Amino acid sequence: MIVLKISALTIYILIAIVLLILLAGCLVIIYIALGNRFFAQAFYRTEPMPTVDRSPQKIDQSDVIGRGRNWFYTNRMEFLNVRVTAFDGIKLQGYYRPSSDRECRNVVILLHGYNEHPSMVSAYAKLIMTKIQCHVLIIHQRAHCMSGGKFTSYGLCESVDLGVWINFCKRQHGDNARIFIFGRCMGAVTALLAAEQDDFSENVAGIIADSPYDKFERPFLDLGRRRYKVDCSIFYKWIKRCVALRFNFDIDKCDCALGADRIKVPVLLFHGEKDHVVNPDASKKIYDRIRSPKRMIIVENADHMESYAKAPALYEKEVENFIEQCVIRLVKLGRM
Repeated sequence: MIVLKISALTIYILIAIVLLILLAGCLVIIYIALGNRFFAQAFYRTEPMPTVDRSPQKIDQSDVIGRGRNWFYTNRMEFLNVRVTAFDGIKLQGYYRPSSDRECRNVVILLHGYNEHPSMVSAYAKLIMTKIQCHVLIIHQRAHCMSGGKFTSYGLCESVDLGVWINFCKRQHGDNARIFIFGRCMGAVTALLAAEQDDFSENVAGIIADSPYDKFERPFLDLGRRRYKVDCSIFYKWIKRCVALRFNFDIDKCDCALGADRIKVPVLLFHGEKDHVVNPDASKKIYDRIRSPKRMIIVENADHMESYAKAPALYEKEVENFIEQCVIRLVKLGRM
C-alpha cells in the first residue's frame, strides 16, 4: 500500500486555486448579468406602447421647448394621426399638420431623440412654420410612444424608416415636394445616416441636426453614468455581441461621421458647448467630413439639446438663413 504525503502548503495552494476559480466564475456571471441588464435598458422599449395618446396634465413652460410642447397640445386638433408600415412590418405613427395652402410643396419632417416624446420637437416645428409655409410631419420613432417595435437601434433602422416617411410625403404632395428634415440627438443621427445612403431622396432640400453623436458608444456610456453612476465602457464589447446575436446588426455602423462625406444635401449642425452627453467634438467630426454645403454652430453654456433654449434668437436666425440658402441652391439647380 502506497501512502501519498501531501504537505499543508500544497493543500493551501489547491484551496487557493479552487477559490480563485470560483471567484472568477462569480465575476463572469456578474459581468454577464450586468451586461444583459445594460443591454436591455439601452435597447428595449422603456415604456409599453400606450393605447391612447393622452395630453400631459402639466407642461413646464420655463423654456422655449416647453412652450413649444404647450403650443402643440393647444393646437392638437390641427394635427392628424397618420401611420405607415416600416420595412420589417412595424406600424409607425406620426402627427401630420397640412398647410393651409394646398399648393404648398414644402414639407418639414421632425425627429425626436432617444426616450423622448414626439412633442419635444414641437418648438422646432413652430419655429420653421414662422419662416416658411409648410406641411409638418412629426414622427414617432420606432419603440417610442405610439409607434410599434420592441427595441430602438439608435438611428440604424430608424434611418430606413425615414425613407418610408419621405415616400409618404411624396404621395401627399407629389414628386416635386421639397422636404426639410429636423432631428435632435438620435433624430439627428437618423437623418444623417439616411442622407449617407446612395438612394437618399433628392426631394430632401436640407437637414438640421441638433446634438448628433458620431457613434453609439457616447449615449451608451452616458446611460450608465446617469442610471447606474458607473463607467460602462467594460461592457461595450458584450453589448455589441448581444446586439449582433439578437438583432443581427453591427451597432458600430451607427456612426454617422464615417460616411458623412457621402451626404449631398446642405447640413446645419447645432451643438451645446457644455454638452455632457455628447461632446461637441462629435459634431466637429461629422462637420469636417461633410462635403456638401454646411454650417456648424456651437452654443455657449448650452448642455445636451439645450442650444435652442439657451440662445433662441441665434438659433432662429441660423435656421432662417439656412432655409433661405437651401431655397437659393434649389433655384440654381433648377428645382424650383
